[in-house]
Parts: sequence; C-alpha cells; structure tokens
Amino acid sequence: MVAVLQRCTKKYMEEEVYMLKKRRILPSLIIAIILILSSSTSAFAVFSYEPKFNNTITASSVASISDGGLLTITNKYQGIKGTTTKGEITTYVEKKTMGFFWTRVDIGQPDNQWHDVIYNYMYIGDHTFQLASHGTYRITVIYVISGTGGDPDTITRTTTKTY
Repeated sequence: MVAVLQRCTKKYMEEEVYMLKKRRILPSLIIAIILILSSSTSAFAVFSYEPKFNNTITASSVASISDGGLLTITNKYQGIKGTTTKGEITTYVEKKTMGFFWTRVDIGQPDNQWHDVIYNYMYIGDHTFQLASHGTYRITVIYVISGTGGDPDTITRTTTKTY
C-alpha cells in the first residue's frame, strides 16, 4: 500500500512539475515571439538619405555691416554635381521704417535688387552696398536652383541686421 501511495504521489508530483513547466513555457514563448517580431521589424527599417530639395544640397546667405555702414552680403549654394544646371539668385535689402514697415532700399539696380544667374552646380558671391543711415535692415535672398532632379527648388533666406 505504501508503494502504491508513493507511486501515486510521485506521478502526481511529475504532473505538477509538468504543468508548472507548461505554464512557464507559454508566457516565455509569447515573449520570445514578440521580441522576434519587433526586432525583425526594426531590421527592415532602412534609413536612406532623402534630399530636402530636388537640385540643391544647401543654400545660405550671410550679411555683415561694418562700423562705417558697408553692407556685405555673401550668397552661396551647393547643388548636386551632374544634376544642378542653373542657379538664379535674387537679393534685396529693406529698411525698417516707423518701427513696423519695411521699405525697399535703393541700391541703384533694376527693381532695387541684385539678380545673379549662374550656370554651375555651386556658387559663392558677394554684393556690397554703402548704407546711407543707421537703422534695422532686412536682407532677403531668393534662390531658384534648376536641374534634372525635378522641379526647380525655390529657397528663401532672410536675415536682419542693425547698423
């Protein structure tokens, strides 16, 4: 009788251990599947360089005013070699009047603006102008960069300087 009881107890214990293992395996298996799926998703997330523009890598303008009032504007753009074919840069200067309004400064050019046309994929150029009076000046530069990468890129850069 004792032997039968021991066999029953042993069998009962083995079934309990089996059930405990089974209960641990299922959650572990679910966690493993979730980890595998989430890691495989990130493995398929390929990061690629997507340009912001069709024909241009960068376009920037820097303005400075000397103590004597000489305004210097440096415009530059970097296109894509083999793609960028033409750059048109329009630059104009405005002065703040009556604290609220911007008035175009007469720089002695048609429409009071500089218009540069460049047939190259890169450019760096300056414009200088002697300011007539102290005040706050806004310099606006509009780049239109054309090429075979798609529609022309129109990029506007604005900076404000006080003299």
